[in-house]
Amino acid sequence: MSRRLRSLWWCFLFCLTAGGLLTVCHPSLGQDISRASEAQLRDWLRQYPAADTDGDGRLSIAEAEAYRKELERQKAERERQEIPFEHEFTFAAMSDGVKIALAVGYPNDFDAQSNRKWPTVFTLCGYPSSVPPINPGGFGHRCVTVNASIRGSAASGGSLNPWVERSWQDGYEIIEEWIVKQPWSNGRVGIVGHSWPGLMGFLVATTAPPSLKAACVSGLIEDAYRGICRPGGVPNCGFPVDWLNSFYGLEGPFDSGSAAREVRGLEPDAYQAIVASRPARDLRDDMLWRLMHRPVYDDDWRRQSLVAYAGKVRAPILMAQSYQDEQTGPSGLWIWKAISEDVPKRLILSNGNHGITTSGPGDMNAWLQHWLLGEGDGKIADPDRRVQVYFETQQEGRRGPVTFGRPLETSDFPLPDTQWTPCYLRSGGRLQLDAPASQESPDSYRVMHGETTSGSERLEYVLPIDKPLAICGPVTLTLYAALSTIETDFFTLLADVAPDGTTYGLQRGLLRASHRQLDEGASVRVVQDDQTLLVRPVHTHAEPVPVTPRDVVRYEIEIPVIGHVFRPGHKLLLRIGRPPGGDPIGQTRSGEPSYRYDSAPPPAAVQVFHDPERASRLLLPVLPELPPSDSDGVPLDRQAGLQPAP
Repeated sequence: MSRRLRSLWWCFLFCLTAGGLLTVCHPSLGQDISRASEAQLRDWLRQYPAADTDGDGRLSIAEAEAYRKELERQKAERERQEIPFEHEFTFAAMSDGVKIALAVGYPNDFDAQSNRKWPTVFTLCGYPSSVPPINPGGFGHRCVTVNASIRGSAASGGSLNPWVERSWQDGYEIIEEWIVKQPWSNGRVGIVGHSWPGLMGFLVATTAPPSLKAACVSGLIEDAYRGICRPGGVPNCGFPVDWLNSFYGLEGPFDSGSAAREVRGLEPDAYQAIVASRPARDLRDDMLWRLMHRPVYDDDWRRQSLVAYAGKVRAPILMAQSYQDEQTGPSGLWIWKAISEDVPKRLILSNGNHGITTSGPGDMNAWLQHWLLGEGDGKIADPDRRVQVYFETQQEGRRGPVTFGRPLETSDFPLPDTQWTPCYLRSGGRLQLDAPASQESPDSYRVMHGETTSGSERLEYVLPIDKPLAICGPVTLTLYAALSTIETDFFTLLADVAPDGTTYGLQRGLLRASHRQLDEGASVRVVQDDQTLLVRPVHTHAEPVPVTPRDVVRYEIEIPVIGHVFRPGHKLLLRIGRPPGGDPIGQTRSGEPSYRYDSAPPPAAVQVFHDPERASRLLLPVLPELPPSDSDGVPLDRQAGLQPAP
C-alpha cells in the first residue's frame, strides 16, 4: 500500500482518539478543560484569540469551554454540509427492536447500480466520533465504511451499558444482519478502533461474526479492576472516574446527542423521541457505581474483564499497546496472550502515551490488506514475526510528530530469549546482581497520613549502568517488609536517571498490603535454568487480610510491561513509598497527572529487608542483545511517554 494511503489510514485512526480544544471526538479524554493549567489556557488563547469574549486578555475556564462548544457546533455544521464523499445516515434494527444509528461512507467509485461488491470497515463506540461517516479515502477508497453509535448514545435507541453482552451483540447483528445483506457487500468485514472504539471492536470480535475477516484494535484494558480502576487494590480516582462521569451528560455520553442532532440534522422533536424511547438505566449496574462501591474483585468485576472473553475471538486480530498509556494503561497486551494460538494474531508494542501506536508503523494496513482484501505478500501473517517491539520511539513534546525506529521482531510474548535476571536490594541504596551473603540492616521509610514530599517517606535503590542494558517484559518486585500497623499502600517506580540527574519514570506498580494474596491461576510463571520464576504476580483482590504489625511479610508486586534501553552513564532506579496524589507515569494534554490515587493509609513505619533469608529483589526481563537501532540512543527527554518524575 502506498505511503499516501498509509498516511490517510493513520490520520483516520488519530481522528478516533485525538483530544484538544477543537476536538469533537473525545471532549473529555485527556483534555478536561475544567482542570486546564494557566499555561495551557495561555497557549489556547494564542491559538484562539476569539475565545476571549470579554476582551480582558485572559482566557478563563468558562470561556474555553464555551468556545469549544461553539467550535464543535460550527464544525458539525460544516461536516454535514461539506462531507466530501457519498454518504448515508440510516438505522439498523436489532433483534430486540432497538434501532442503532449508522453512518455509511461510500468510496469514490461506488455506484449503487453497479454489480461491484465491496468489503466493509466497521467501527462502534459512543463518542461523538461515531456520528459522522468515516472517509473511505482513509482506506484508499477500497472499502465502504460503517460507523455505528453504541446503543444509548447519539441517535441510537436502547439503554447505554458498553460492558454487557447485548451491546456487543449489536455489533454482531449489524455485521451479519445489515452490512453483509446490503446489495453492495462482498460479505467481508474488518473492524478497526483505538481506545473505546478498540474496546468495543474487540468485544464485537468475541461474538465471532462469520463475516468478520480481520480486526485491528489498540489501547485495550485487560481487566478494568486490576488494569486502571484499582491497580493493586488502590482506588484510582483520576482518569477512570473522569471518563465514566462523562456518561451522565445531559446531552448524552460525551455530548454525543449534540453531535447526532447537528451532524445528522435531526429536528429537536425527532431527537427527543429517540431519547424518550430509551428505557431507564439501572445506574447501580454502571461501572462508575462499581468503581466507587465495590472495593474487592467479584463476579461483577470479572464480567467486565476483556481477557475473560479472549478465547472467543476467531478472526485474525492485530493489537497494539503503549507502555505509558495514561488512559487505558499498559495491560491490554495480556489479552493478546489469551487469544487462542490457532487464531492468527499480531502484537505491536512501543513506549509512548495513549494513541502513540496509531501514529506510525504500517502493520495495520498490511493486516487489513492481507486478511480483508486478500492481497499482499503474506509476510504480515508470518508467525515467527508476529510480535513487533519498538524501542526509544521519539516524539517532539506531548503532541508533536512521532518517529519510530526499526522494530525487534519475534514470535511470542514475553520474548522467548528473555533472561530473567534478579537484581537485589542492598544496603546503602544499592541494586546489585549479587544476593546478600551476610546480615544487612533493614531500611525504613515513614508513611504519613497526609501527602508530603519528604525524602524520609520513600526509599531509593540504584544500579549504575556501565554498558547498554535492554529490558522488555513484566517486572516483579519481591519485597520483604514489616509494617508498624495493619495496612499500607506500596507504590514502586522503575525509572531511568539521566547523567544530568533528571529522573524519568518508566513504569510503576502498586499493591495494597491487605490485597497481597496471589491468584495462582492467573499469575504468570516461567521456567529458567530448572527454576520456576514468578514473572507476573496477579492478586485475587477478593478477601483483604490485614497485616500483623511488625511481622515480616513477603509481597509480590507487579510492575507492568516495559521495554527500555538503559545507556552507559545512566542509572536504573527503584523507588518505594506510598502512592503520590498524581501518578508520574502518564499526563493529560493539559499537563496534569492522569491517574490520581485515593490512598490514605494510617501513619506507619515500613521496614524493607534485604538479608540472605529475606532477600528483596527485582526480577528484570533482560534481553540477550540490544534491539535494532540506527543510533547510539535517543535522549530520554525525546522518548515518547517519558517525563521527569519528581
